[in-house]
Amino acid sequence: MKRKITNMYAIIPLIIFLLIWEILTKNSTRATFLFSRPSKIIATLIDKISNGELILHFGVTAFEAFTGLLLGMLIGSVIGFLLLYFPKISKISKYYVIALSSIPIFAIAPMMIIWFGTGISMKVAMAFFSTVFTAVFQAYQGGQNVNKQDADFFKLNGASDKQRFWKLTFPASMDWLIQSLKLNSGLAVLGAFIGEFIASDSGLGYIILKTSGLYNVSYVLAATICIIILTLFFNLCATLIEKNKLRIIRKISV
Repeated sequence: MKRKITNMYAIIPLIIFLLIWEILTKNSTRATFLFSRPSKIIATLIDKISNGELILHFGVTAFEAFTGLLLGMLIGSVIGFLLLYFPKISKISKYYVIALSSIPIFAIAPMMIIWFGTGISMKVAMAFFSTVFTAVFQAYQGGQNVNKQDADFFKLNGASDKQRFWKLTFPASMDWLIQSLKLNSGLAVLGAFIGEFIASDSGLGYIILKTSGLYNVSYVLAATICIIILTLFFNLCATLIEKNKLRIIRKISV
């Protein structure tokens, strides 16, 4: 009950902001042109969803971001765990991981067009490179934070490498992986969006680029709302995984 009341209070500042925005722009053509207004944005959103246009572009961006996120999490986590098994290699490779992760995604965007073209594969690659290094770091750090007493217990009882990984390292890393998933949910959408913004003929990034060139602020902001919704949906999925992490660990560790 208290949580519901808190959530209601959290919405109040947004409602006040939207009301002020609506009032200030309602009787000003210039202000409406520059900033649009909430009622007009909602009308645009409903109209573009009704004719299926926005749903199509939303689906394209969602597919690109989800595929890139999935690949980034899987491959990044595997690399992170492999570095745990080969500590000598990890001492050398960690500097390369840090260096590669520091490269702005915008900087490699032109290279992505050369390597993958301008189709969906390029946007998936952008989402992948936006997420993979965070996944590597989180999986590696999670594995390193295994309780020393637990590790000694497994070692004294002659546990195999496979048993130590599935019964100790993986469960201990789960919180880190979930945090990585939460961080990467936004980064994956950002990567896909940047790819669409640079070169595409579909997706929310394409819509924003196209409509901003036509000075259609209402449609730009409607598409921006869709990006926010997509990011929140991915984050919600990560939260659901977090709530059921013990069940997931039991199923995988069997």
